[in-house]
Amino acid sequence: CNKIFLLDFHVWVPDPDEVWVSAQLLQDYKPGEKQLLLQLSNGNVHYPVGSPSDLPPLGNPDILEGENDLTALSFLHEPAVLHNLQVRFLDYNNIYTYCGIVLVAINPYDQLPIYGEEVIDAYSGQDMTDMEPHIFSVAEEAYRTMTREEKNQSIIISGESGSGKTVSAKFTMRYFAVVGGAAQQTSVEERVLASNPIMESIGNAKTTRNDNSSRFGKYIEIGFGRKGDIIGANMRTYLLEKSRVVFQASAERNYHIFYQLCASRELPEMRSLRLGDLQCFRYTNQGGEMQIPGTDDVSDLERTRNAFTILGVQPDQQMELFRILSAVLHLGNVDIQASGRSSDRSFIDADDRSLAVFSKLLGVEGSQMAHWICHRRLTVGGEMLVKPMTGQQAVEARDALAKHIYGQLFTWTVQRLNSALSTQRRRAKSFIGVLDIYGFETFERNSFEQFCINYANEKLQQQFNRHVFHLEQEEYVREELAWNRIEFSDNQQCISLIEGQLGMFDLLDEECRMPKGSDENWVRKLYDQHLTSKPHPHFRKPRLSNIAFIVLHFADTVQYECEGFLDKNRDTVFEELINILKASQLVAELFQQQGNVPSAANGSVRSEKRATREHKLTVGFQFRQSLQMLMDTLNSTTPHYVRCIKPNDLKEPFMFDPKRTVQQLRACGVLETIRISAAGYPTRWTYEEFFSRYRVLLRGAQNQDQAQASCRQNLPQLIPDPDQYCFGKTKVFFRAGQVALLERLRAERLRIAAVIIQSQVRGWLARIRYTKIFWATVTIQRYTRGTLARRLALALRYTKAALVIQKTYRMVVVRQLFLMIRQATITIQAFTRGTLARRRYRVLVAERAAVLLQARVRGWLVRKAYRQIRAAVVFMQCCIRRRAAKRELQKLKTEARSVERFRELNKGMEVKLMQLQLKADQEVGEGCRVDECKLKNTELEALRATIQKLESQKLEKPPPAPVISEKEVEDRRKAEEKAAQKILQLKQVEHVHQAVSQANAALRAELDEERRKYQGLLREFTRLEQRYDNLRDMSLRQLNQNISGSSSAAHRQVEIYSKMNFYCNSLTNVTLSAVLSLLWLCADIRVDTALSLPPGLSASVIFLCVRQADCSGDQTRARSLCGAAVTAMKAALKKHISDVDMTALWLKNICLLHDLLNQHSPKQRHRDTSAKHHRCHHSDDTTDAVDVLPPSTAAFTNHLIPLLPSVAALLESETISSLSGSVGKLPVSRKRAGSVGGDAPTMASVLRELGGLHTAMTHQTLARTLMEQAFHQLTYLICASALNSLLLRKDMCSWSRGMQIRYNVSLLEEWLRSRGLQAGGAVATLEPLIQAAQLLQVGKKTEADARSIVETCTALSSQQIVKILGLYTPYSDLDERVTLNFIRMAFSLFPVTFPNLPPLVLSAEQLVIPDSLKISFLRKA
Repeated sequence: CNKIFLLDFHVWVPDPDEVWVSAQLLQDYKPGEKQLLLQLSNGNVHYPVGSPSDLPPLGNPDILEGENDLTALSFLHEPAVLHNLQVRFLDYNNIYTYCGIVLVAINPYDQLPIYGEEVIDAYSGQDMTDMEPHIFSVAEEAYRTMTREEKNQSIIISGESGSGKTVSAKFTMRYFAVVGGAAQQTSVEERVLASNPIMESIGNAKTTRNDNSSRFGKYIEIGFGRKGDIIGANMRTYLLEKSRVVFQASAERNYHIFYQLCASRELPEMRSLRLGDLQCFRYTNQGGEMQIPGTDDVSDLERTRNAFTILGVQPDQQMELFRILSAVLHLGNVDIQASGRSSDRSFIDADDRSLAVFSKLLGVEGSQMAHWICHRRLTVGGEMLVKPMTGQQAVEARDALAKHIYGQLFTWTVQRLNSALSTQRRRAKSFIGVLDIYGFETFERNSFEQFCINYANEKLQQQFNRHVFHLEQEEYVREELAWNRIEFSDNQQCISLIEGQLGMFDLLDEECRMPKGSDENWVRKLYDQHLTSKPHPHFRKPRLSNIAFIVLHFADTVQYECEGFLDKNRDTVFEELINILKASQLVAELFQQQGNVPSAANGSVRSEKRATREHKLTVGFQFRQSLQMLMDTLNSTTPHYVRCIKPNDLKEPFMFDPKRTVQQLRACGVLETIRISAAGYPTRWTYEEFFSRYRVLLRGAQNQDQAQASCRQNLPQLIPDPDQYCFGKTKVFFRAGQVALLERLRAERLRIAAVIIQSQVRGWLARIRYTKIFWATVTIQRYTRGTLARRLALALRYTKAALVIQKTYRMVVVRQLFLMIRQATITIQAFTRGTLARRRYRVLVAERAAVLLQARVRGWLVRKAYRQIRAAVVFMQCCIRRRAAKRELQKLKTEARSVERFRELNKGMEVKLMQLQLKADQEVGEGCRVDECKLKNTELEALRATIQKLESQKLEKPPPAPVISEKEVEDRRKAEEKAAQKILQLKQVEHVHQAVSQANAALRAELDEERRKYQGLLREFTRLEQRYDNLRDMSLRQLNQNISGSSSAAHRQVEIYSKMNFYCNSLTNVTLSAVLSLLWLCADIRVDTALSLPPGLSASVIFLCVRQADCSGDQTRARSLCGAAVTAMKAALKKHISDVDMTALWLKNICLLHDLLNQHSPKQRHRDTSAKHHRCHHSDDTTDAVDVLPPSTAAFTNHLIPLLPSVAALLESETISSLSGSVGKLPVSRKRAGSVGGDAPTMASVLRELGGLHTAMTHQTLARTLMEQAFHQLTYLICASALNSLLLRKDMCSWSRGMQIRYNVSLLEEWLRSRGLQAGGAVATLEPLIQAAQLLQVGKKTEADARSIVETCTALSSQQIVKILGLYTPYSDLDERVTLNFIRMAFSLFPVTFPNLPPLVLSAEQLVIPDSLKISFLRKA
């Protein structure tokens, strides 16, 4: 161990304020040195070391910072436990931490959102080690162990007053009520939860340490059936603090029920109780605390009364209870006065108002009660004597009566609750017990109650130590380790001191049997027995007191004051007072079973005939009996422990006081668990986890499959001492501190590797730098030489340019002179030649003008003649085309009418034949016109011959060119135009003849085709009619054969059709029984038969039944049919809730029936009044039926939830196999012994389940929108469940797991898109889970990373992002934890939005101004 005290290591140093503070070693420690040089926050100190055992405790490595299981720490000691709890509580706001089999719960004094229904769903069915520590995890572990091993379980919740025991018990019971109950069976679960407010009202009170302290212990057994459902419960109570009824210390209150009754005194039913203000009653005003901040006594009483109602207590019985409680308050105000010479007598005034109210409320004689409070009856020598009592004795008798009445009322209430919680239907197969018992108590003045409480804690601590020791040894035996027996502190000596022979309880009971027994005599007997005659190591006597004693308990040394021990142990009430109460009808039931049912809350009744076994009725004896029964019950079950811690005495939220916490850790046994674990092998790793973490230290084959062999081979070289480790079958075990040694070796090996890498990198960087400098030098030289060369070239270029300029200038001067001479010569020549050319040009222009004039005149004459001919031709074309268009229009109209007839071919083929005959007649008329056209063609040929003859004559004999007059020219032009028109008419006629011939041929072909089609249709109709007859005969014969000897499925289908036919025929009589039978027949279809029927058949038949009843006018029968239809469909859905095909079938029927009823509702018919198919009048409408049926979307959501696939596949399915081996895994999940896990779900199985659901819906032809809505809800539930599970699982918050989750979600997205379901928003619902996976993969160091996270993760809330960042766990050396500064930075970047509330409407006249301000003149303005 001395090798670990090296430079920069952390140790823990005691501190008077913080208990332990962390310090850093400034130098290595060598054996034999007498001091350590440490660095604290306030400077350097020298820590003295006398021997190696004086060395301070070592700190754990940073990798174990905030570990959720204290036994996983490398160094198991008190400072490590305290620091780990403080880090989880203050830095991560985690109030739960495992300590082996113990759950440590720190009271946050604040409301945390970690107990909702979604959290219960997230922990349900999960392994305890897979989730973050939680009270639900312990409850789930107990529930799973009970159902798996069929063995009873118990959850033991202990702690100081105010540490949260009652709240933890309530949440445990709530978890069992949710997990062990069903949606339609809530009576038993409600009764179990309803018992909490009742027991809190009559058994809890405000103390200086807790506002809702349980002043009794209770053990609730919740019974479960074979299917894991709650079928009943039973409650046992222990040691009610009855002294609180008559006395309260300063700043404390009486039981809550008294204050609730006084606060509700103004209610009409409470006025008969004659209650007043709390200050008026002696039993409620002693502590001075009347009100608890943040509570409302009126609403608490209303909650208590509702709980009584749920448990079957009628209102009149509740009022009887309230009358008894009010009577106890009035009894405390009874004024007892002293009388006599020496005040040896007492009396009560006959006009005492409090006694009169007490007597009236309970129905007893006030005079008798006043007499026997102040007197007692004695038996002396066989005679009965009445002896008066002093005033103090009478007050004690009055208070004893009040305590006895309240104790009997408490016992009766518990029995009434047990009778309401028990069930007569069936016997519980197993149970889970929840023990909510007081923790170890020590005050400035400790009395009989603290003595009994600490005795019970001694017994529970002994059972706890032995159970933890047993589990530790079982682990070693299962791993086949060679181990030595672990010694643990057994408190049997202290228990023997209290309960053994001639122990403290025996001497106390013996003194109670003495006629003149006193507390002083009992204390002297204790001194003589346990100090003088036989000294006991756990018993001491105070130095300055003779009426007190000291007991050395396991948690602390406690001094008890013996005053009042005998009276509280006896707890006697005089028999005369009990007899008076028994005569009352109101309270007689409370005392009927007093002698038959002993309870820890009851006392003994002092009678003149005292029995010889009176000591059995003492409170101490009853408490020992009930405690022994409790220990027998706990030993027969599998216990689960919850230790509640109170972090501070100021009740401030998230405030951690190390002194108070360490005191409770020592008292509740958590440190004892650590000590037992540290005595053996506290640290244990599986071979795979050890190989993955310390692979750098191992030599040989680096193969995961050979991890065990590699560990066995290399570990002796790393840890020379073989006693510091041990090899098991599946794990390797280490002594305390060895993990820190391995971490140091690993860090040293990584440091050496880092140095080598740094040297190589630095050499590589130096070589790169040298290469850069060399190339830079060469480059500079090259550029310098280039500059000099360019300067020389420039000088040479300037010289050459000067020569060129001179040469060029001389050449320009000579050239300009030459050009000037040449230009002068050319100018002279140009003028001369121009003169000659102009002369020739004028001659040519004159000749050209004459020719052009002639051409223009001739062209104008030709164009004029052409325009006249063209106008005539265009007019003739228009006339011909108009006539052709009219004929074409007539033809198109005829064809249109013939097309209409074609569409009515099946209605009458004869009409078509007639039309075709008419067309044939018209064709004959057209033939006549064709003959005329032929004649015209003959004429046209003659005219053509004439024209050709004239043209030939014209060519052969050109006429002379006589002078032609204008009239002859005009006549000739007209003759030519007329001839051209005739030619055009003849051509048009020829074209018309051709068109008519073509139309005639087409009509004949169409007629032949129509005749062939008509004959074919007649033959096809005859053939189909004959085939129908043959098939009908064949199906009837086949049906008869199937009915006589076929399979059961076909017989069932035929029977259903026959029954449907029978009931539908009977609907004419409109009998309700027939319709109801038909409805249940439709709902009771078998699976194989239902899937073979057409989709929606059942809904169609039911709709016809409902509509038939609606048409009859009977409104009652129509509503009954609607209700019966809904009931039948719900029964069918419930019957086949696990069958995907049947669920889809009935969802189809529900939606179809809903649409049919909605379509035929009055609103729809009003919109469709113009439609002809609504002819029948309905006396009633189907609106009620539409309202009875659930909406289609709600129906899909409610009935598809059981078909929800396992969401664990999205988080745990390792689809990318390479990720699992690439990242080293820390030992986060250590499975508990005996835990059994099933096959992990995969994404393939999830997609198969979704595919089966989609196929079933498609087979039933569900509407596309309904399918999209259904899968939208499914994906939303999958995303919500997966995200809730991610927020509660620390092992899922890592980089590799985020990549795996993103890939799994992408598979689900691809599947949804392949089915075309993205339009309904199914893909969009996965956005929160996608952003959560991205959050695990992005950087988490700088402010830019924080801004990127805020801008990217828009679908996640700020609390969810902070939770994921807090749970982020690095599983690789390349990754780091998310710092608290980064989490705060990211949280501060979220925008703060305020709701946009409407402005307050308030006028100036409504403002309330006190008159004392004297500013009323402002209202006049």
